[in-house]
Amino acid sequence: AELLARSERESAWREMAKQIAHEIKNPLTPMKLSVQHLKRSWKDNPDNWEQNLERISQTLIEQIDTLSAIANGFSNFAQMPRAYNVRLDLGAHIRKTVELFVKSEEVKFVTELDHDPPLIVFADKEQLSSVFMNLVKNAIQAIPSSREGVVTILLDREDNQARIRISDNGNGIPEELGDRLFQPNFTTKSGGMGMGLAIVKNIVDHAGGTISYETRIGEGTTFIVRLPLTENSTGE
Repeated sequence: AELLARSERESAWREMAKQIAHEIKNPLTPMKLSVQHLKRSWKDNPDNWEQNLERISQTLIEQIDTLSAIANGFSNFAQMPRAYNVRLDLGAHIRKTVELFVKSEEVKFVTELDHDPPLIVFADKEQLSSVFMNLVKNAIQAIPSSREGVVTILLDREDNQARIRISDNGNGIPEELGDRLFQPNFTTKSGGMGMGLAIVKNIVDHAGGTISYETRIGEGTTFIVRLPLTENSTGE
């Protein structure tokens, strides 16, 4: 069992190393080409030097920002910050997160977050905010621009757990993707690192909860987060 566990860890780190190398190589190519172009510009076309310098510098800055985001994404996934757990009214906490998007996004939000008695969890406030912000942002981005977007967020109780369902009316997720959706570096988007759902799963796992999803192609997707309730959420 120990040898198997060690082999699995080594395999996971090898896969992570491949992904890091792949992501780092992507920005390096345009950076190298930009520097080469800058050198040719200085030598062959000094009249447009300042214009070329400004344009190429901006390209380099953008690629450096991409590298920084890559490093931060893998760092956050590899080492979760220490959780500072507190008692949280889950409905009130989710509502604060949703309000950030209601003011800035052109989608309709449907929410049912009230519960009597309130559903109380013992978790890290900032990390839970990250979970819900990622899931709501993903729901918004999954909706095509040609469709009137609707994001539905429902909170209820399931035995001794709080259940949060975040639904969109987007294109859905192909069945063959399966659990790979929660692996680092996987994304169905045209750009971005795809670290968001991996980090979300990491946070939920550390909080003693679970995350899953249901999807229908062409109709939308629902992500379901379950978190353990504290004892005084029983209503007794």
